[in-house]
Formats: sequence, C-alpha cells, structure tokens
Amino acid sequence: MHWKIKATLQKILSFSNLGDVLNHIPSTLNSNYHKNVFKYQFFECVRKFDQISLNLKAKPRTALEIGTGYSIIAPIILFLLGFDKILTIDITNDISFRTFKKQFKEITTNEYISFLEVNSIHDQKTLNEKINFVLASHTLKDVLDYCKIEYKPNYLIEDIAKKHSSFDYIYSQVVFEHIPPNKLKLIFTKMKEWLTDDGYAVHTINFIDHFANPGVFQDKNISEFNFLRFNNKKWNFWSGNNIAYTNRLSYLYYLELCEENNLKVVDFTGENYRKHSPLDLSLIHEEILLEYKKRPKKEDLQKFQRGTILLKKNLS
Repeated sequence: MHWKIKATLQKILSFSNLGDVLNHIPSTLNSNYHKNVFKYQFFECVRKFDQISLNLKAKPRTALEIGTGYSIIAPIILFLLGFDKILTIDITNDISFRTFKKQFKEITTNEYISFLEVNSIHDQKTLNEKINFVLASHTLKDVLDYCKIEYKPNYLIEDIAKKHSSFDYIYSQVVFEHIPPNKLKLIFTKMKEWLTDDGYAVHTINFIDHFANPGVFQDKNISEFNFLRFNNKKWNFWSGNNIAYTNRLSYLYYLELCEENNLKVVDFTGENYRKHSPLDLSLIHEEILLEYKKRPKKEDLQKFQRGTILLKKNLS
C-alpha cells in the first residue's frame, strides 16, 4: 500500500477518541500476536537489564518505564527480576486485563522461566510462586498491587516527580521516536535529576520511517528513511497527528542531548535489523539538518535503523 494512503487513514482516525485503538486492530489479527508480544517484551526487557550493573539486593530499587503501550509484560518482568517498585507511564490508557491474560500465560514455557531465573534475585521456587499468583489473579488491580506496579496513563512529565523523587532504572522500548524534540529535551533534563548516583537508563529507539514498517499497510517501495525527503511543514501535513507522528531524529540527536545534560553514555549500540536501503543523499531535505546543534553528515542520518543507548549520571 502506498504510504500516503496509510497516512491519510491514520490522519482521519486521529480525529476520533477511538482512533488509536482502531489503528492498532490490524496488528492483532495475526494468530500469533499475543505470543509474539510476550516474547518481544520479555526478551527486550531482560536484554536491557542484562546490560547494566545494578545490585538489586543492596537496597530497595525503583524503576520507571516510559511508554507502557498496550502491554504491561515488561513491568511485571522487572518485578520478577527483583525491583521493589515500578512506575509505568503513557499518554493514553491502552491496557486490557483480558489481553494481558492471553499474553502472560506464555511465561509458563520452560525457556522463559529458566532464562528469568538466571537474571533474577529470586530462586525458581519463589519465581514460580509469584508467577502463579499473577496467573491466578482476577483483576488488573490485583496484578498491579501484587507486583508493586503503578500504572499512570495520561501523564505529564512534570507529574512524575510527584510519584517518586528518584529512580534506579529508567527505560523505554521504541518510544522516544514518537516524542517531539521539545519534550525529549525535557525528558533528558529530568533524567539527570531522577537517576540515582548508581542508577542507569537504557533506551531503545527506532530511527526509521514507520510507513515502511512490515504489516498490512507496509509500503514496500520506499526507503526506510523516506521521511527525510520532506521539510517539516509537508511532513507534518502527512504525519503530524497523535497516531502517525515520528520525530525523524537519528542517533546523533540523542547523543547530543546526553552531552547537553552531562549524562554519561556508557554504551551505544546501533543496529540494522532489516535490509538497509538508504535514500540518495541528494534527496535528504536541508531542513532536517537544522535539528542538530552540530551539522551532521547526511550519511550518518541513515547509519542505523535502531539503536540502544545506555546512560548514567556523570559524577565526575
């Protein structure tokens, strides 16, 4: 499907309160949808945690997830790993207990429990007790209360500190690309305030044009960096709504934000997880380059399709 058709449909849906829900429906039609969501959330959550050196036994630890989305699998995995409190936030309320039950039952597979035990502070007996309690729960509130998870939809960034003054761990999974630059700057400023001295932040960011993403409405004829062809006015016409918005920023922008806020980049891993088909450099609009403090090379804007950045407070 041509990307402009999908963009038009999403633009129309954005005028409805149910627009985001309706936009999400095609993804759920895959018979393995819930199985795949669990697998993705589980391994991405553990993968991120495995990158840090945070002693969960030293003292009570608090985690913040930015961007809950349609699944609370990741916060529950953090609870099972050993975090004492987890705050998960989003701009909309998209969690369904019925959907959660369909996804979380996948954890009974030995592959998941064994992998969890290796990374958790709990032994297998304790893990099984906790998992069985969650599986037997009858309401979302029961699950959240037991797992010490606070789910906060419709949040404002300024409200987060009212819940917790500091966090030992802050993470997000393919969320930052949907946040406008001015709000990203605020988040990175706040991260510096929120992180404890031995705390970590780990964020995975997708840098590609989502109209090229696989699925029912994928446009297979465009580059995954097609959105770099347009100035802001034209691109906002097509995707400047709460369903389709992506900020079109590369990994360089996030590294600049770290530098501006004196956040130490412990590690950055860039990935190209699908066929790499960058734009001809001559097609990249000059206005794109103005978002950066240091003018980037055009080829660097298309260097990675996805990246994971690991941060700490710079105490030196």
